[in-house]
Amino acid sequence: MSAATTTLTVASQEIALELHRLLKEMDPARWRETWRAAAAERLEALEARVAELLEATRTAKSEKVAELRARLTEMRGVLAAHAAAARSGAEAWKGVHRRLQHAYESLADGLRTYEVHVPALRPTNYARNLFHVAWGCVALSLILFVLDARGLLWASGAFVVYAWTMEAGRRIWPSMNEHLMKLYGRVAHPHEWNRVNSATWYATALIVLASTQSLLLCLVPVAVLTFADPAAALVGRRFGRTKLVNGRSLEGSSTFFVVGTIAAMLVAWLGAGLTPGLALAVGAGGALVGAVAELYSRRIDDNLSVPLASLAGAWAVAALLGVAL
Repeated sequence: MSAATTTLTVASQEIALELHRLLKEMDPARWRETWRAAAAERLEALEARVAELLEATRTAKSEKVAELRARLTEMRGVLAAHAAAARSGAEAWKGVHRRLQHAYESLADGLRTYEVHVPALRPTNYARNLFHVAWGCVALSLILFVLDARGLLWASGAFVVYAWTMEAGRRIWPSMNEHLMKLYGRVAHPHEWNRVNSATWYATALIVLASTQSLLLCLVPVAVLTFADPAAALVGRRFGRTKLVNGRSLEGSSTFFVVGTIAAMLVAWLGAGLTPGLALAVGAGGALVGAVAELYSRRIDDNLSVPLASLAGAWAVAALLGVAL
């Protein structure tokens, strides 16, 4: 890697991390209008850093460097617009805020080609939370009332084939990606414009659950993901003060465990027919391991890691207590 390329990637990573911190502070669950002037100053300072970096690397010739510079140029324009909007009023601010999120994810995507990783954005999105819970409830209803073990396997197989076909199509035809992300834009995280989306990972997890052909081992992980994950996100972003790892907080992870245990206990008791005591033990096992997986999910989507971890936790406790699967 040339000196110019190293300078560009290291400085771009620093800029991306600073912007990530700023965007987290701008999250709707935390934002205060009194912070607007200070945010505008930080945005302007960040724009100046981007301009200096572009000037320092303007003689670099490689195609990959040119692509990264193009992403930085896009970000510079959005930073300028965002800083101006911050000084104009709330409506202008909201209008360009999502553009800044996409500019960040575009830069993050460019850095990954150099094996340089920065955190994905996961802003508060109440529509996404509702969508997540609604589809989780649909999945639980299908498992409980509609599909037998064989039908669940076929249905989850069809879902995973559809999901990965869409992912392939998005990579081949950018216009398809634009159409799909506009369709699901209200419930998508910014990084899902450029990376495999959470629904695809969820579909992948579901077929693994279905392959167990166990009602209990399907219900518990789905219940944990459906209710614990959005609850932890809401509490963690709003009230998280005690930081753990990967941007998670003690408050969010504790909420995950408590809500996950309650949800998993109810489906194990009322759905799978366990006694309340056994249901509590199995539910707590699934929720605890799921919470640990959610805590350490950095490069793996938690819509994959959480249900698979919850599956392992529920299976381990059930086996230890002699619960028939």
